[in-house]
Amino acid sequence: MKKIIVAVLLIAMVAGGLFAQQRFSAGRFTATAQCPATDENFTGGSVTVVVTVNRTRITRIEVSEQTGNTAAFLTMVVNTLIPAIIEAQSTDIDVLAGATGTSVGVLAAVEDALGQARR
Repeated sequence: MKKIIVAVLLIAMVAGGLFAQQRFSAGRFTATAQCPATDENFTGGSVTVVVTVNRTRITRIEVSEQTGNTAAFLTMVVNTLIPAIIEAQSTDIDVLAGATGTSVGVLAAVEDALGQARR
């Protein structure tokens, strides 16, 4: 009887752990956000991202479209901020100095896409 109880508890613990790890519906999710103007050099725009997730992780983030003068700052964001989001598995990271407006837009768009994946 003890062996049965122990086996049931182990199965429950393993199953609970597997279900607790599922954070997302696997797929590609697209979102657009505004990049706020920060000064006379950056007058704002918008950015569209495609975020790819499996059931537990952010696996890829692509910028599929941008408007305004975000292009000048996008390379820095793509090379630095996007890898940081994937490494942290979170948008709770600092914006990039020198690309604040574009960073804010990308972070907001990624968060929106992740919200879609969580539904």
